[in-house]
Amino acid sequence: MEDRRAEKSCEQACESLKRQDYEMALKHCTEALLSLGQYSMADFTGPCPLEIERIKIESLLYRIASFLQLKNYVQADEDCRHVLGEGLAKGDDAFRAVLCCMQLKGKLQPVSTILAKSLTGESLNGMVTKDLTRLKTLLSETETATSNALSGYHVEDLDEGSCNGWHFRPPPRGITSSEEYTLCKRFLEQGICRYGAQCTSAHSQEELAEWQKRYASRLIKLKQQNENKQLSGSYMETLIEKWMNSLSPEKVLSECIEGVKVEHNPDLSVTVSTKKSHQTWTFALTCKPARMLYRVALLYDAHRPHFSIIAISAGDSTTQVSQEVPENCQEWIGGKMAQNGLDHYVYKVGIAFNTEIFGTFRQTIVFDFGLEPVLMQRVMIDAASTEDLEYLMHAKQQLVTTAKRWDSSSKTIIDFEPNETTDLEKSLLIRYQIPLSADQLFTQSVLDKSLTKTNYQSRLHDLLYIEEIAQYKEISKKCEQGNLKKTVATLDGHGVQRPLGMKRRDCGMAVVR
Repeated sequence: MEDRRAEKSCEQACESLKRQDYEMALKHCTEALLSLGQYSMADFTGPCPLEIERIKIESLLYRIASFLQLKNYVQADEDCRHVLGEGLAKGDDAFRAVLCCMQLKGKLQPVSTILAKSLTGESLNGMVTKDLTRLKTLLSETETATSNALSGYHVEDLDEGSCNGWHFRPPPRGITSSEEYTLCKRFLEQGICRYGAQCTSAHSQEELAEWQKRYASRLIKLKQQNENKQLSGSYMETLIEKWMNSLSPEKVLSECIEGVKVEHNPDLSVTVSTKKSHQTWTFALTCKPARMLYRVALLYDAHRPHFSIIAISAGDSTTQVSQEVPENCQEWIGGKMAQNGLDHYVYKVGIAFNTEIFGTFRQTIVFDFGLEPVLMQRVMIDAASTEDLEYLMHAKQQLVTTAKRWDSSSKTIIDFEPNETTDLEKSLLIRYQIPLSADQLFTQSVLDKSLTKTNYQSRLHDLLYIEEIAQYKEISKKCEQGNLKKTVATLDGHGVQRPLGMKRRDCGMAVVR
């Protein structure tokens, strides 16, 4: 609780500083530092030491800026020496990583600006000037290095697929802030962790520090890519946003579009029993009449590091011309292929998957022909141990029934009238369709012992779908032809039970619709 209070006070100090409310900023900084004063660096039951140091460094920097604006140069100098001495003594890389994160989040600029104004304004004591100048130089170096995507992190080290310069495991994905990395209490106490290399917590202070550094370097890389528009992430983000907000999502993204026949090999859903695995899908898109393929992209970020576009070719059914595809391609832009008056055109797209961990990995590939709806195909690979696969197979067999599931492809379904489903409800039913097979549900993710930011949404959806299949199993025991009597009643405000759909009138009469 105290570390959350300290973090909140630190954030409030930053906001107050931006509003130029320096007295309030000073108050919040002091509250944060007092809250952190109770922790010992060897106490691993509380928040991790690096997290405490981050909040402490930020709070001190905000307090230095506040003291300078309030003309309290002695206190500013004391905090300045504390930051420089203790911060750099505990490790230059970790200290600079904190500064880099602050810079990327826009938190460092107000402090740096105030320092610069103080040094160029009225004359200060020589020692004070010396300390402030050292700190200002450090902040300026951090700002410059971050802007140039350097900051001590070599460009080749910024690639998450590269191990150059890194000595520990890659940090877990799905983290939205470097402060969320934690130390593994079990490993620190017992020297062993049941999750081994798959543990999402660091197994040493050194590993935790490297994770912090890798997170900062990843932010730098993403910022550089956004500035250079190398990934053109705006296309994918815009498409997802439009699809999620549309009341008719099937008009934005669809698994089938008129005039395009989709064939794929192998199946879209694949199960493997090895931790280290590789898989390739080939999609053949036959367009009749011929049409131009403008873009192929991988839509979702969650498992993006495991998927890539590896090959694209175009032509007729007998001759294919390979297109240039960059390494680790996430989005391919075309539209330059000559179709030479053909009445049909065939595109072949190769998608690769690689992993060295167990888990359930999903990705959606979109094929943009320049018109909506945009064609999409969903792929999934379930990497689980042999023991887990046996457990999942047993669970599947318990729900598999001899009767085929009722759906629009096998039955004529007549909707109940009046159907009062709203447009929003209809769009949700289209967007989240119930899987037709139990094979799509019983995956490694269902076996996860705990909910995380990365698995909670898909896992809760899967559990609801599994419950749906279980209820279907009960219904399928009934004969397809028979009489069904259903009585539904509600209580009115006076505790009187009355059938659903009745409207109470003031005269005491009830009308049934």
